[in-house]
Amino acid sequence: WLEAGGKSPNIIFNDAPDLKKAAEAAACAIAFNQGEVCTAGSRLLVESGVKDELIGLIAEELKGWTPGHPLDPATTSGAVVDKQQLDNVLGYIQAGIDEGATLNHGGSQVMQESGGVYIEPTIFSNVDNKMTIAKEEIFGPVLSVITFDGMQQAIEIANDTIYGLAAGVWTSDINKAHKTAKALRSGMVWINHYDGGDMTAPFGGYKQSGNGRDKS
Repeated sequence: WLEAGGKSPNIIFNDAPDLKKAAEAAACAIAFNQGEVCTAGSRLLVESGVKDELIGLIAEELKGWTPGHPLDPATTSGAVVDKQQLDNVLGYIQAGIDEGATLNHGGSQVMQESGGVYIEPTIFSNVDNKMTIAKEEIFGPVLSVITFDGMQQAIEIANDTIYGLAAGVWTSDINKAHKTAKALRSGMVWINHYDGGDMTAPFGGYKQSGNGRDKS
């Protein structure tokens, strides 16, 4: 059995039932545990009609994920694992800038005076799925926002990856939800939430996200 990470797409359609809830989930999906999560929703696929509003909502949500002292009860986000990983994440952020993505939020090391390895949650928009930040698993709090128009384009972008661990779909249309979920080459697909767990549901992925299943 092997589970080997991912570059999971979190797909938000124009008809998402609750855009604020979707933004809260998208922020948590990239900032929880400093983004060092195998199922992190690191590719946010947003239908063009709600892109600008959603980015603003996520940026507001990420203010609550600002890194803080790990022994402070109010802290929701701590340090990345080590200096090497900090440098890796900062290198990816620079690659996003160099390749033409728009840096909307974050992108810097913080709390340097502490001697720790802390980095702000980061949002890039105008990301193309061929960019390095969209293709490679960063394992840090860096969100790549990719715009699409229509279900078919969303599915094509979502599946255009070497990984296939997890995915999210946000829509008020249950037929669209099922059609999209069925077409995604992903071991797990959540509908109108992200990263829910249940011991009765299998956990595992496709392609370079590993092989085998655990739990149920």
